[in-house]
Amino acid sequence: MAKILVVDDNAINRKLVVALLSYDGHVTLEARDGVDGLELARVEHPQLIISDILMPSMDGYEFVRQIRSDPDLRRTPVIFHTAHYHEREARKLAEDCHVSRVLVKPCPAPDLLQAVEQVLAGVLESDTPLSSSFDREHLLLITNKLSEKAESLAASNARFTAFTQIIAQLASERDPHSLLEKVCAGVRDLIGARYAVIAVKETAMEHGLFFATSGINLNNTLPTPPEIDAGPLGEVVAEGRPWRISTPDIHGIHAGLPDSYPPAGAFLAVPVSSQTRTYGCLVLADKIGADGFNAEDEQLLVVVGAQVGCMYENGSLYLKMQQREEQLRQLAQASMPLLDRACSWLSEIKPLLARARARGTAGRTCLDETEMQWLCEVAATAALALEQIKKDRALGGHENV
Repeated sequence: MAKILVVDDNAINRKLVVALLSYDGHVTLEARDGVDGLELARVEHPQLIISDILMPSMDGYEFVRQIRSDPDLRRTPVIFHTAHYHEREARKLAEDCHVSRVLVKPCPAPDLLQAVEQVLAGVLESDTPLSSSFDREHLLLITNKLSEKAESLAASNARFTAFTQIIAQLASERDPHSLLEKVCAGVRDLIGARYAVIAVKETAMEHGLFFATSGINLNNTLPTPPEIDAGPLGEVVAEGRPWRISTPDIHGIHAGLPDSYPPAGAFLAVPVSSQTRTYGCLVLADKIGADGFNAEDEQLLVVVGAQVGCMYENGSLYLKMQQREEQLRQLAQASMPLLDRACSWLSEIKPLLARARARGTAGRTCLDETEMQWLCEVAATAALALEQIKKDRALGGHENV
């Protein structure tokens, strides 16, 4: 059991490391940046320090400089624990300021505990003074990292702006098929994929499937429908979860796409689903300029799949309502001549009944044969019209007349 100081401005990351170390039996101390960490170290004299690199007030490099310049703390072992640095330069600086380990976030729990155990087992920091190049390399790394952060933030903002514009444009699209085609092209451009495929199940289509592609050139021939009921894409649809994979194999990955589609060494697929149903999947192949898709790409595409699923569902319902309305209108037009004819004939029943009543009073037969035949025709026409009305009402969702 050892006393370990954890210095990290990210509270979630800090609490996670503290919980892991506490569970392993260590006594833990917490600091939110280098300034607080230095004060706490001078009071508590921890046996090990685990520190992030980029923090407010005092970054990890300056924090270690202050530790190494303090006679009471200079031999305290330090582990850098960060995901925000250029690894090659960071490891060089870690060597220069005698940092025992460099761990990359997210670091698996066994790896972190093993590093702690090894450092505590006797890997002590030497008394060798810091190299003369430390200041220059430190400044260079921090400057490069800030520049990288600025570029990354600008890229993220640009991507987010493009994403919101795409969603805003798609929100007004009523045709579900046109929606899917626009999504396929827009998302491919947004994330930068070699090609994209989107497919949803529709029983009314020839193959029970509507699909669209972007970035695939098949020499003016129609592309073959993808398979989304089996294989990796089938699992995406059935389980409603994303699928991300990459490989250096020149033959590519079998994703369930037809052989006529270009082979790819990286895929990212997400379900196209609403809150109640999964309709299909959206697939990207080969990210341009990279070996594969990253977690940010996956997170963004998951959001797109959910948004598109809801839009597709609403568009499909809207289209069905339009089709039902048109059917009812056509049925109503078809039944109007029958109704007009029945109303015209029924309007003559009243005088016919009046004459029948008068004849009955005079002791004669109420209706002669011709009048009875005519009345039967009127009744048959009225029955036919009412039957048509009943069908129209049933089609509109009303069972009873």
